[in-house]
Amino acid sequence: MTRILIADDNPQNLYLLESILKAHRFDVIPATNGAEALEAAKTVPPDLVVTDILMPVMDGFELCRRWKADEQLKHIPFIFYTATYTDPRDERFAMDLGADRFVIKPQKPEILSRIIFDVLAEQPKNLPEKKPHIDEAESLRQYNEVLFRKLEKKVKQLEDEIAGHQKAEEQILLANRKLSLMTEVTYQDIQNKVTALRGYAELSRNAESENERSACIDKQVEILGVIQNLIKKTKDYQQMGMAQSSWIDVERNIRMQMSMQSQKHSVSLVCDLQGLELFTDPLISRVFYNLIHNALRHGGSAITRIVFSWKEGPDGLHLICENDGTGIPAAEKPFLFDRIAGGEGKFGLFFVREFLSLSGMSIEETGDPARNVRFEIRVPDGMYRFSGT
Repeated sequence: MTRILIADDNPQNLYLLESILKAHRFDVIPATNGAEALEAAKTVPPDLVVTDILMPVMDGFELCRRWKADEQLKHIPFIFYTATYTDPRDERFAMDLGADRFVIKPQKPEILSRIIFDVLAEQPKNLPEKKPHIDEAESLRQYNEVLFRKLEKKVKQLEDEIAGHQKAEEQILLANRKLSLMTEVTYQDIQNKVTALRGYAELSRNAESENERSACIDKQVEILGVIQNLIKKTKDYQQMGMAQSSWIDVERNIRMQMSMQSQKHSVSLVCDLQGLELFTDPLISRVFYNLIHNALRHGGSAITRIVFSWKEGPDGLHLICENDGTGIPAAEKPFLFDRIAGGEGKFGLFFVREFLSLSGMSIEETGDPARNVRFEIRVPDGMYRFSGT
């Protein structure tokens, strides 16, 4: 019975290879490293050896070098079977050491079996034994090169893994900050509604007629419905904060946010953003909502329209939101996005700035205090595109 020695430090690989060979009625001798394989071969010489390269104690290259230097073993065919050393230079070095075949893992069982049968079939033909093509000094030099190349590859893999872990940690931190921000926003929204609820409760208590009391109760029920809806949305916000960035259709999103607020306003929307998409978190919709809400609430009686447009510059794309309402005094602009200094109803702008900052964008108010309000969102290259172009 043909005896085949196999060496691999991975138990699963060793078992799989042993099973394939036994299915062809080979007598299999397993070893878990080169030193163990060499000792087994000197005790009972095999008819063929199939070995991995990357193993502890003694690797496959060193096993081959010693194999071909041993008078008892050097005529026995030698096959490398590796998934780690796949560079053409690794194969060239293996063949220079005297290997008969260099096979890349994994191979289909029938292909691997065919290779083994072919190598075994060559032996009875009195073919000259495969001798090393290089002397020992050159062998050591190339061996060091192979190890150094492998070390470089491993270091690169570790660097990539570390970078991947760091990126994952950054994404988790970013998601947590977004969730924290949305918690603050939801709290602020509910707090505002609770204040209104208390006001209507006081009005209903002091109502002079049943109709007035009934109207106040209706408003309270309406506000409670809004609060309930806000609480339900906290789950959506959590999911959105954890969501992967995707391409967002800006114009469609803005029109949707406008439709949610404009029922009681005669302000028109001009949105010239057809095809513009941003690669960002779905929470960007909340940015557009707050910009529109801010315009409707603080634009005064002069506001007649809200205009969204864009322009490109050396620092990327500028997404512009402007209205013809009451301008912002120059003295207030430095504090416009502050959570406290912004004043009542301005919390939305604090959210806008924070969210955009977390998403790699920025915002600035560039309007003329005497003429208009103009917000410019700066979007870096790579975060925007125009579909269909």
